[in-house]
Amino acid sequence: MTTMQDLPSPVSDAALRAESILSKAFAILGAFTHGSRTLSLSQISRLSGIPKSTTHRVLAMLVELGAVERGGTEYRVGDAMFSYGSRSLEVALRGAALPHLEMLHHQTRQVVHFAVLRKQDVLYLERLSASLIIPTTVGGRLPAHLTGVGKALLAYASADTVNRYLDHRLVARTAASINNADALRHELARIRNQGIAFDHAETAPGLHCVAAPVRIGERAVAAVSVAYPGNAGSGQALIDPVRTTAARIARSLPLDEFDLGAL
Repeated sequence: MTTMQDLPSPVSDAALRAESILSKAFAILGAFTHGSRTLSLSQISRLSGIPKSTTHRVLAMLVELGAVERGGTEYRVGDAMFSYGSRSLEVALRGAALPHLEMLHHQTRQVVHFAVLRKQDVLYLERLSASLIIPTTVGGRLPAHLTGVGKALLAYASADTVNRYLDHRLVARTAASINNADALRHELARIRNQGIAFDHAETAPGLHCVAAPVRIGERAVAAVSVAYPGNAGSGQALIDPVRTTAARIARSLPLDEFDLGAL
């Protein structure tokens, strides 16, 4: 017979409140990955989807902890977050790749991206800019299937990862965006065959990308791309430089320092 002692202890109201506050804090910090470096209270509330009064209370806690800093009516990510983030795997990966990304940027004089796959999104670890306005920021995210780097990563992901990705609706941002599962599977097969991915104005009108996976064996741990305006040509001249850079980054990674299962 089951006794009260055998039953799991109910979660306390205090624990539930703490979990709720923690989830709201992360949502508020996440607002800074979609907006500018500094945001107003109203902007943070809108981007996080949390009511303004609650946003104000949680921001006060984050300011006290150093996770967020306030200047007048504007907020920005605090120094404490930099200290925590500097120990992350992504920072180490970016550091190993940066010299090769800088060479590619110098060679092409176009925008260079370096990204990893995180669930449904690509997380941009680096962006070396040229005079081109594009919807990417370091630390920002975009749906993977809309981007060259994202498709390069998905093409070399496990079947389970791709299937989980396709369980979600494929959003479209332009008329060229892939929003059909069969079409995306066909494109991923082409990328595996050719080792190169493209974004033909799928993220933003007039913006094109050539991307290649950074592969360790059969697995892509990151991807690199060059973005260029549509009026600059077909992008064929960028394929070899992007492929070469991806291969150089892969060879330069100190694999003994990386947990590949976490990449």
